[in-house]
Amino acid sequence: MSVRIRVKRAVRRRAAAVSVVLPSGQGPLWAQSLVGRAHVAEARRKLVADRDPDGALALVAPYLDGSPVASQAWVLSAEVHERAGSLGQALAAARLAARGDGSFGARLVLARLALAAGADDAASAIASLVDTKPRNRAEVAAVLTVLRSAEHADVARFRAHLLEWGLPGFDEEISAVHAELEIVAASTDDVDAVLARTTDRLRQPLPVVARGLDRRRDWQRLADYADRRIAAATSMSQRRAAALELRRAASRALSAGYTEPALRLAGQALARYPDDRFAQETWANAHDQLRVEREGWAAPTPAARPRFEPRPRAVLSVLAQSLPHKSGGYATRSHGILTGLAGLGWDVEAVTRLGFPYDRWSKSDPRRVADHDVVDGIRYHRVLDASVPGPYPQYPLTSYVDRYAAALVAHARRHRPALLHASSFHVNGLAARQAAAQLGVPYVYEMRGLESLMKVSRDPAFAGTDRSRFLETVELASCTGAAKVFVITEALRREMVAQGVPEDKLVVLPNGVHTHLFQPRERDADLERDLGVRGRTVIGYAGGLVDYEGLELLLEAVALLKARRGGDGAPDFHLVVVGDGPHESTVHAAADRLRLGDVVTFTGRVPHEEVGRYLSLFDVTPFPRLPLPVCELISPIKPFESMAMGKAVVVSSVAALTEIVSDGTTGLVFEKGSADDLARVIERLLDDASLRSKLGESARTWVQNERDWSSLVEIVGSTYDQILG
Repeated sequence: MSVRIRVKRAVRRRAAAVSVVLPSGQGPLWAQSLVGRAHVAEARRKLVADRDPDGALALVAPYLDGSPVASQAWVLSAEVHERAGSLGQALAAARLAARGDGSFGARLVLARLALAAGADDAASAIASLVDTKPRNRAEVAAVLTVLRSAEHADVARFRAHLLEWGLPGFDEEISAVHAELEIVAASTDDVDAVLARTTDRLRQPLPVVARGLDRRRDWQRLADYADRRIAAATSMSQRRAAALELRRAASRALSAGYTEPALRLAGQALARYPDDRFAQETWANAHDQLRVEREGWAAPTPAARPRFEPRPRAVLSVLAQSLPHKSGGYATRSHGILTGLAGLGWDVEAVTRLGFPYDRWSKSDPRRVADHDVVDGIRYHRVLDASVPGPYPQYPLTSYVDRYAAALVAHARRHRPALLHASSFHVNGLAARQAAAQLGVPYVYEMRGLESLMKVSRDPAFAGTDRSRFLETVELASCTGAAKVFVITEALRREMVAQGVPEDKLVVLPNGVHTHLFQPRERDADLERDLGVRGRTVIGYAGGLVDYEGLELLLEAVALLKARRGGDGAPDFHLVVVGDGPHESTVHAAADRLRLGDVVTFTGRVPHEEVGRYLSLFDVTPFPRLPLPVCELISPIKPFESMAMGKAVVVSSVAALTEIVSDGTTGLVFEKGSADDLARVIERLLDDASLRSKLGESARTWVQNERDWSSLVEIVGSTYDQILG
């Protein structure tokens, strides 16, 4: 790098450092532009280096409308939402960035996000990007990266443009994009022939083959191919390029459950570039999982007698997470059980997993937590290493469990519990088993779900993978040593019997709710006005926008209702969807495709304390979960909250939900997976306000009698008494 360039960059950095502290929207246009660019650059640093998305959004907020850098500000906003998993909001921001004469960066991010979301404007976004002249080689490379997911014709048109613009010299890169598209599109019988052509055509085919076979999820074939190319790359840059793609493929293979190919691919990445920390971590994780899967989990030998004097009514709970740092279903259930047990006279304390919550935060995250929190009288202890704020990898699993169990032993010696109560997942169960054996006290294991169910529901090919066998091994090991195993539904009880857990060891402990926190309330008039739903029957969903929740099915049912009830005017109902999540862009795209903009409102995520206002508007609360393994066996908490508020609930006929709702008494049930039947059932409620009221009253009464935590915990207490004699 020349001295001149270094000086210019230093000057720009110094100017940016000064500009970022100046107020926005003041002074001449050039000054506003300079300050705006500095704020956008600082926002990007906050997003990437500090992992502070809220801080990044706050910095660019003043520049989103009418400023000289509005396009760049919207691009940054799109990137923030994309990193948060809100693809719908990211795509909306990208469209605003690219409106009018949007910058190259705006067109680039729009094309990329539109392709990822399968949006209707993907083709036009690609065309706009391809027709925009890049300013340098980096921008050419960025376009080619996006075109890896486009069509051959788009790539050919971009090549023609490059020649028109006097930008030759990209033939190898363009051939690589064509080759990757061919690999992805090849039939199973033709893959090897396409790979052979790619190898002959390109100077460095391995990165291209790695990306193409990774997209096909053909990791075993990729590992075999990489073995044959181990000595092909000569320069350091070539070896690093190949190692990067192999490491990425290894990470995705590991996540998908293909542990053995992941181990090979990570090893091949390290053979080319030994200093790749991410490849090292992937290799270590894969190696550890395969060891446990093949050798099993060594069962600890319980002590013959307790190593302290247990207090008869004391319990130590072992949790994955808790309030106040998490407030979702897991933490809510934990707190309901613990407060309920306290009400029965048990002396309860909790310990969260080794590393929580730092193990999900970046090292640069400035937040710090205390060694314990007290919420409603319940003490939640943290297991942390002050010298290591994060991350806390759960591999090698043996050493992680050893450290976790040692902390549990220390807390138990202080609290002197009669037993330990561990809740999903396996790291809690294994650590509690080891600590209980060392202490000479019993433990119970509470299964709130199975990770393998989640994986199989999203990816049926996960069944039978290395990772699925690993999870079966460690979950069964968690159950085997337990005096009793609580399960969340009767359906899950049957599943665990089939997996080999003795039937007399299993106890159903269903989800519940503190009914005093969810009571019927009048409609929030201000919110009703703001959302434009006054005078309409509101169908409401509040929760995560997750694939298995069936929200696309709900939208299809709403489209049927709109066609039946719209007539010449506006329909008499409105759907309000509260929340966000990884499936958000797909749900928004479905609403657009079905032309439901006039009858559907997406609020996005709302503050937790505001959720009650939205629930007050709901007349019908559907839970259209899909016929998938996770939905059949695991029940959500949200229906109990709606029932406690006296809402008319509608649920699909998956086993876990029909355990909750008695059709025609505490709610209505529709045939799982059927939009037609869902529309029929909802329409019945739209037409009958008295039925809505009757079902809501019955639902609240049932929840008060059967699913309030104050009564559910009697199951826990009686089980403890049975174990302790």
